Amino acid sequence: MGWFNILKMPPLDTTPDIRNEAQYNAASLEERRLWHSSQAAAYDRRLQALRTQHTVDLTDVENPIYQEMKEYQSLRNFHGRQKARLRSCIASGMTDNDECNDFYSKELEGNVRQKQKLRTTPAGQNDPYVELSLEQYNKLTNNQKINYHVGMFRREINKKFHKRMRSRLLNNLQQPTFPSPEHGGEPVYNTEDSKEEYLRMSNKDKAKFHNRKKTKAARNNNLKLKKFHNRMYTRLKNNSNLPVYFSPEDEQEEE
Repeated sequence: MGWFNILKMPPLDTTPDIRNEAQYNAASLEERRLWHSSQAAAYDRRLQALRTQHTVDLTDVENPIYQEMKEYQSLRNFHGRQKARLRSCIASGMTDNDECNDFYSKELEGNVRQKQKLRTTPAGQNDPYVELSLEQYNKLTNNQKINYHVGMFRREINKKFHKRMRSRLLNNLQQPTFPSPEHGGEPVYNTEDSKEEYLRMSNKDKAKFHNRKKTKAARNNNLKLKKFHNRMYTRLKNNSNLPVYFSPEDEQEEE
């Protein structure tokens, strides 16, 4: 075969043919790096193809297409992490295959890594923590709502509001939660019309309410108000049959 024909030939595929953990362990660091690089590229192509062919809403996390995207994204990122680890090991002159802390599969890797927030959703949207509509928010599970509020809090967006919503969800309070202050969610103990919310609370939440008010009254040296809220708090904590009231004024009206 002449040189001209040889130059026209496509380059040989140098990707190692690794099909199981034993073959992976027997491969050199460079072979492992090449294999992970090839795998990361393959899963990225699959992910991009799905993103091109399908439009999946941010909140439609149960959609089978979304789940497939999520798996491809996870596998792409896994192989990308291993490739980066191996590149670093090779650059440092390492030759022992057992010292690089790289893995054949996600299952073997487990939690041996520092987890970071992804910049895109599996469906490819940038920054999932954009302010959601009430309709989108109500489609989320409680765990997803918690993650949403944590994300918004970290981005310095209405920090007190999102911290309050997260607290309600984490503590399983009966108070409603919302995606943004425009939809509601004012603190119970700072609103003028909070008596209605108070009446809908469980005894556990009422006890927390009076404990907060007691602390606030103590800071303001309002001993009379402090005693009232402490009395209500004690009744609730002890499951007393005595009535509890939202405010001293309400108690006086009943007398």
